[in-house]
Amino acid sequence: MNATDNRSKRPLRRRDFLKLVGAGGATVALAACAAPVAAPAGDTGEAAAPSLAGQKIKALLSDFFFSQYIDEQSPVFTENTGIEVEVERVTFPIMLEQSEIELSSGSSNYDVLWQVFIKAQRWMRAGWSAALDDYIAASNFDMTDFIQSTIDAMTYQGATYGIPFLAESTQMIYRKDKLDEVGMEIPQTFDELEAVLAATHAPEEFYAYVMRTEPNGVHFPYPIWIQGYGGNVFRDPPNDLTPTLNTPEALVATEDFCGKITRYSIAGSQIYGTPDCQNAMAQGLAGLWVDALGIFNPITDPETSKVADQVAIALPPGGPAGQFPQIATHGLQIPAASTKKDAAWEFVSWATSHDFMFDAMLAGYNGVNRKSILSSPEYAELYNTGGSDIGQLVIESLDLSNAAYRVVPEFPEVGQRMGQAIGEIISGQKTVQEAMDSCQADAEQIMIQGGNEISV
Repeated sequence: MNATDNRSKRPLRRRDFLKLVGAGGATVALAACAAPVAAPAGDTGEAAAPSLAGQKIKALLSDFFFSQYIDEQSPVFTENTGIEVEVERVTFPIMLEQSEIELSSGSSNYDVLWQVFIKAQRWMRAGWSAALDDYIAASNFDMTDFIQSTIDAMTYQGATYGIPFLAESTQMIYRKDKLDEVGMEIPQTFDELEAVLAATHAPEEFYAYVMRTEPNGVHFPYPIWIQGYGGNVFRDPPNDLTPTLNTPEALVATEDFCGKITRYSIAGSQIYGTPDCQNAMAQGLAGLWVDALGIFNPITDPETSKVADQVAIALPPGGPAGQFPQIATHGLQIPAASTKKDAAWEFVSWATSHDFMFDAMLAGYNGVNRKSILSSPEYAELYNTGGSDIGQLVIESLDLSNAAYRVVPEFPEVGQRMGQAIGEIISGQKTVQEAMDSCQADAEQIMIQGGNEISV
């Protein structure tokens, strides 16, 4: 029984969205035969009003599993509603840059855009995103099923400007067989991680480590190290937004973070992106990666990975101050400049409905922010890559995380600057001290230009 093939031939079932880390093959088939989880009232993705039939909308999305599934299933949406949709999928950095341009210019080229966690406050504050509360109320769209923190990230001054489809957290994916070969346990501290990497590193046939180092991506895993060594991006967000990127704690963290990359990563001194890391792990060329859970799917899927049966997932390691997994959420928004908001809402509510997201989960989607699925037996049975209790890992991550810095409106620019500093260090252009002193100075200016008072 092929769940994906069956789904493409019929309207989506009454099911929901959520599940973590790509299960594949037999696991997906097993889920397809499971008893359906009841959809919350008012969240069934019903057909649009006939008056919208014939309209055409355009969506710009980052190219990852959920977007691919939306694109694949968009003919079902058109069949049910009469609304045509063109889904444009691009890499995350391109999507981020293009969305910023479209929104800030007041362009109506797109009717649906990605609502990015670290950009949401800025976009909502500027009035670039359309408030969705009237649509939510009129359609009886159930918001109580979503994890509250993901809704909060899409809310500004009491209004909702996006529907979240993902509760993301940083995790560590690793090769169980490589740890077994050297007789070592899962690393829980940075020192233990160093020992594991040193013991399993065997270039050029096998690299112990891989890390995403592109400026638009490195800001997600990097703060694990800063906070683990007792530092932070800002002194006390949101109360004191003074950047703290060249404190003794931050310098030690950066030295360790960059040192592991240059010593053990397949990327070495080069900038590495998400597809590079996914491919290196899936092809069995690298053994351990700390990053967003949502981008591990190609490594855990037997159809795309040579090592799917050899990997497991655990919390990222920590330092003297503790373990600090990072969290984020993403959603779908309607630009304020869209001239087809009614049709766009039909698409947004369909793609985030209980029914659609549950079917997406059956196909391998690893997003998690609907409580009805997090608490379901199907979730517990399906999402246990390599014996890992994925649901528990996400819950622990939400409890341990200290992510107040990430919703500061100026953080995207600060995060980008942090990523540039990491690139300067691993490429040998600057020492850690030089790079972080320069990063600190620029971050201070970014915050001042944003209207924030800082103390130096």
